Amino acid sequence: MKKMMKVCGTFGNVLSVIAIIALLVMVGVTIADVILREIFGSPITGAVEITRMMMVCMSPAFVAALFENRHVNVGLFVDKLNRKGQLAFDTLGYVLTFAVASLMCYQGFVEMMKQFTRKQVYSMLKIPNWPFYAIFAVSMGFFALGVVIKLVSHYADKEKYAAKAEGEEGQA
Repeated sequence: MKKMMKVCGTFGNVLSVIAIIALLVMVGVTIADVILREIFGSPITGAVEITRMMMVCMSPAFVAALFENRHVNVGLFVDKLNRKGQLAFDTLGYVLTFAVASLMCYQGFVEMMKQFTRKQVYSMLKIPNWPFYAIFAVSMGFFALGVVIKLVSHYADKEKYAAKAEGEEGQA
């Protein structure tokens, strides 16, 4: 399981780099658009569309945050539970997250197929928009798969919850 988590962590790092590049492009295009529009009166054609595309390209960051444990974690209630309670709470959260991510993945593929068959393009740049639906759908699919992997790793890690509970009881 540790080897699988290491591979997933590496995969998450690659996805982080993709998301960072998309963010930098988005910020660069937005700043350049504002400067060109305000100073020279000539905005970048399709800047809003480029920004939308880059926002979609940032969706793999969800997967990276999951594997690198950079997601929001508030344990005020859950940390006080025993291992079974914590596992039950985590299981519920991961199952609900899996369901939502799977639904988003499915809907992304459905919408991608609609866009592909209709040959939809962005209005200003005339770039097909189905690849961006595909990026979103695939990233949500990987996110759903990652949630399952994290849930299995929680059940496999017998010491994670016990060590937390014992350490907190000793300090109280």
